[in-house]
Amino acid sequence: GGDMRPLSLKATGGAPPFRWFVDGAPVAADGWRREARWRPDGAGFARATVVDATGAAASVKFRLR
Repeated sequence: GGDMRPLSLKATGGAPPFRWFVDGAPVAADGWRREARWRPDGAGFARATVVDATGAAASVKFRLR
């Protein structure tokens, strides 16, 4: 539940500013940095996506325990 630690989401490449999403929901972050912090709300599968200034996107699916 709420005791899960925040995860760092990091991007390489691409053109800032970046927009971050987890399971389609926006993650509040400074778009000019290549890193965002996201706090999971529980265990299970999630998908993180980053979209750069050109509209290029990259996603990763992961499992939290």
